Amino acid sequence: MRRTFPRAAVGILLLPVCCFGTDETPRGQGLTEANQERLVLDDMRDVSDWYNGSPDETVISSSDRHVREGRPALLFANTVDHTRGEKNYPIGWPRTGKDLGRSGPSDWSGYDYFECWIYAETSRERLPGKPLGIGFYHSGQKRSSPFPLNVAKDAWSHVVIPVDRLLDAGDVRRLQFNISESDYRHGDRVDFYIDRPALVRYVEPAVARFELERKLMLTGDRVLRAQYQLAGYRQLDTTRVEFAIFRDANAPVATTGSTATRRGELTLSLPGTLAPGDYTARLCLRDAQGALIDRQDVPLRVIAGPFQES
Repeated sequence: MRRTFPRAAVGILLLPVCCFGTDETPRGQGLTEANQERLVLDDMRDVSDWYNGSPDETVISSSDRHVREGRPALLFANTVDHTRGEKNYPIGWPRTGKDLGRSGPSDWSGYDYFECWIYAETSRERLPGKPLGIGFYHSGQKRSSPFPLNVAKDAWSHVVIPVDRLLDAGDVRRLQFNISESDYRHGDRVDFYIDRPALVRYVEPAVARFELERKLMLTGDRVLRAQYQLAGYRQLDTTRVEFAIFRDANAPVATTGSTATRRGELTLSLPGTLAPGDYTARLCLRDAQGALIDRQDVPLRVIAGPFQES
């Protein structure tokens, strides 16, 4: 089955075959930690600006009982009580949060993802299926981006949420963690140590995703489309993206390219009839001087059609 891509107008440009030398080594650091910048939203030394939405059941404090990065963590400690809490919702949602409009950046659109580390302790033998939730709140009524978090008991869990999954990454006014008491028994104790909430972005451009419309082609096919997504922000506007297919270490069978965008689609026109066999589809990123920054390969197979001899 062929995957249908939304069609986009993309300029086609044939590139010199030397642009895709198979032995060329990218100079960039790709999607590695060495290519990341972090903006820590709170070092948790002073948690007085974290509100407590359920003081009858929850205690908020700065704690060094469990820390991952050598600094205190936010302790979100809860004793589940199905008879107290909010008057209209005794089985409610104990929560804590931070108003970013007062003490943090609210425009996250220039970052790639939000991250934090969470350590969970509980009196239960195991945590429920949905032990904790996180919400990002935007301007206006009932505008939020909630996510369930699958954290582990007695271990650190790394939480990573791409900012492009938020309803409005350019307007994040509040960050909140909560539990749902309906997922817990009356009297359960559950504590979460929340460490180093941060915004992360890649510096140099890197290939985050490279996906072909199809990985199995017929020898008579004339077009191959691919979608890509890039990370990184430095000099992205002068970066070029190139798309080619080739066999073994031979020169590319076909190439195309365009100015890089954060997300894009490239359409590759194929010359004549392709020989059956295994190919490699490659996406390359190049700087303004033509140096290779990053690349990603995807395997591609070409087979003879039903009315063609193999």
